[in-house]
Amino acid sequence: MRTEKGVVIVAHKKPSRENRYLILNRKKNWEGWELPKGHLEEDDYQHTVKLELGEEAGIDEGQIQSIENLDHTVEWSFEDEDGEEVKREYKAFLVEVDPEAIADVEQNPHDEHEKGFFLSKEDCNGLLTYDEHKEVLELASKKAE
Repeated sequence: MRTEKGVVIVAHKKPSRENRYLILNRKKNWEGWELPKGHLEEDDYQHTVKLELGEEAGIDEGQIQSIENLDHTVEWSFEDEDGEEVKREYKAFLVEVDPEAIADVEQNPHDEHEKGFFLSKEDCNGLLTYDEHKEVLELASKKAE
C-alpha cells in the first residue's frame, strides 16, 4: 500500500454578518460536492494550500489573509486502476480570504470542477458529499467564528 499526503481546505470569508465557506462541485472521476483539496507539493503544506486554492478556485495568493493548521487529518483508502491500495492522509487547514473573493473554476488546469460557491455553513452541509468533509467544516467553522 502506498500513502499519499495532501491538504483539505476550508476557505471562508466574512462579507457581512455571516461566514461563507467555499465548496466545489466535482465532475472529474466522480460527481458531488467537496472542499478544495490536493496532493502535497514540494513537501510544503502552506505552499500546497495556496497552490490548490489558486488552481481549483481561482483564488489568488494575494486574496489569502491567513492560513491555520487545524491539527486534523482526513484519511481514506481506495484501490487505484492497477489494483494497488492507496491510503490518503490529508491535513486540514482553515483559510480566511478577502471578503470580495469569488470562486472561479474556469482556469483549473485539471478541469476537475463544474462550479464553486461561497455558501453558509448550513448550505454547505446540505451539499457536501462526504461526511469527512462535513466534519472538517464543523471543526473549522468553530475556529472561524
